[in-house]
Amino acid sequence: MKRTCFCTAGILLSALLSGCDGTPETPFQGEKKLPRQEIALGAIEAEQMVPVWLDGRQRLLLASERRGLLLLDGRGDTLAVQAGSLEQLAAQEQADGSVLVAAYSDAQAQIRLYRIRQPSPGEGPEIQYLGGRSGLSPQGALCFSRQNNHTHLFAIGEDGLGHEYLIKPGAREWKFIEVRPLYFGEQVNACAVDLVTQRLLVSQPPLGVITLNADAEKDEERKLLITAAQLGEAFGGLWVEPAGSHVWLAAGDQLQRYALQAAQGGPQWRLRIAQPHNPISPALLDGSLLALDSDRDALLYFDVSPPLSGLQDAPSETSAAVARIPARAQTQPVVSAGDAADDPAIWVNPEAPENSLIFGTDKKRGLNVYDLSGGLVQHFAVGRVNNVDIRAIRHPHYRALAAASNRSTPGVDLFAIGRDGQVEHLGLRTVTLQDPYGLCLYRDGNDLLAWVSDKAGALHQMKIQVPDTGRNWQLHEIARLEVGSQVEGCVVDDENARLFFGEEDLGVWRLDLGAFDAGGAPPQLVAEADGEHLVADVEGLGLYRAGDSGYLVVSSQGNDSYALYSRDGSAFIGNFRLGLNLHAGVDASSETDGLAVTSANLGAEYPQGLLVVQDGRNRMPDAAQNFKLVSWQDIRKALELPDSEH
Repeated sequence: MKRTCFCTAGILLSALLSGCDGTPETPFQGEKKLPRQEIALGAIEAEQMVPVWLDGRQRLLLASERRGLLLLDGRGDTLAVQAGSLEQLAAQEQADGSVLVAAYSDAQAQIRLYRIRQPSPGEGPEIQYLGGRSGLSPQGALCFSRQNNHTHLFAIGEDGLGHEYLIKPGAREWKFIEVRPLYFGEQVNACAVDLVTQRLLVSQPPLGVITLNADAEKDEERKLLITAAQLGEAFGGLWVEPAGSHVWLAAGDQLQRYALQAAQGGPQWRLRIAQPHNPISPALLDGSLLALDSDRDALLYFDVSPPLSGLQDAPSETSAAVARIPARAQTQPVVSAGDAADDPAIWVNPEAPENSLIFGTDKKRGLNVYDLSGGLVQHFAVGRVNNVDIRAIRHPHYRALAAASNRSTPGVDLFAIGRDGQVEHLGLRTVTLQDPYGLCLYRDGNDLLAWVSDKAGALHQMKIQVPDTGRNWQLHEIARLEVGSQVEGCVVDDENARLFFGEEDLGVWRLDLGAFDAGGAPPQLVAEADGEHLVADVEGLGLYRAGDSGYLVVSSQGNDSYALYSRDGSAFIGNFRLGLNLHAGVDASSETDGLAVTSANLGAEYPQGLLVVQDGRNRMPDAAQNFKLVSWQDIRKALELPDSEH
């Protein structure tokens, strides 16, 4: 007996996916269906269609080779035109109700930015030119993303070379700031961004649809989302639903909808279209399914209308639980490529704090010395130095000493900061460690000591002796502390005789040095890598000293953040991340390894101190790794720390 069911005119997507009685059914798999309506566009050679919200109503944007940029209503009537010849476009709704558009013109070899807005009720929409980027190869795909309240544009050329740009508004002209390059094979023909998961989707015949992180501060995590075997030879026209979780595309004579979390299982829903139509750019407009027929220059409407929950509520960015703080400046990149910059240290010039110095290791090459503007002052090509730390000393010729672990010739390099602020290399002393890794200095009375970790696990306590003739300095191991696994980051609270060290997978340990020297008191795990406050790997450690109080700062590399604890490490205070500083042209930080912090007043930019962190991904533009400089005043404000402690 033939099954009959009755559905309301506002047919539900669930009813399309499972018959009215709930029996699974995929419509139109075995038959071809004609559109219920075709709206001719007048031979404009339309290349792409994008639905947008403008002034509270859904509209259509078209890229046309003959007429340029067109804004249409749902009936196909033209509301606004920007003359030209366009092949690709992308659109993004703005908080003020306007629409930002990026469009590529092959004739001009340029991506052009426009803003479409409704000036006032009763008036027609207007299109305003904002700026452009010229000298580009033919572009195969454009798509916007919104990251931390900033607009980003992905532009992928037909040659497979893509670029991510940060779009910077300007009074006269908007700017394209290059964030990073992206590499694909040829034949990319569409892209889209899921704003909910911040994943970039790229249509690339003959591979399929691939996906990767849209956030440049994260690993790409490139994956094949939908294979070409599922789609056939011709596919593209990606459109992600505003509420996320689903993507539409055209594949041959079909319009298909995929659940992003289960795309490998095939389309969740699809519609086959009778020839001779050539559908592209599928989308939902006012709850109805439509597509652009590129061969016939027509809009195609279908009498199936899978609704979209949340269609009229464009996704808004949720306020992040972790505060984002922009860095004030950054250092020049290190010379070495790849994972090279590692650990910083700060020397505070007691007579002229604004002339203080930042030491930073290039673990493939040597030690760099920077000024507070981030400029390179000196470089010492001494080998694979990993961690560095500094302490002031009483000496007839030197103000301070910096020690660095060296993995080329297993040992410790010593550097002296002279009375004139110049840095001098005092030489290397070898050690019996297999692989010297982490290092931190401290003073015990008149003695200068160091803790040096072996990558195999143990921490070694060493004494540094520097006579008046500094190059005759000596290094002696005096004690050893066994640790269960790898340790790199460490810092000593000299005043309270406490060593803090990070066991990368477990957390931060505290060792009472007085008790240790007396032969007892094992270390205590004071800040566990719990996956919430602190996420492994635990990397750099720094101590912000403010009188008898202060804070322990820890690099939580696993989630690209920094954890703040009380000075003794026992109480969690809060987390923060570094966001980009668009005005200063400084990108965010991620995958931070080492860090250093001081509470000294270093001038107008850093009146309450300075935090320096290594940046594992140096963007805007893509470059070798470097170090970011953060004002403690900004951290205090973001985390609402009391300033009475300074």
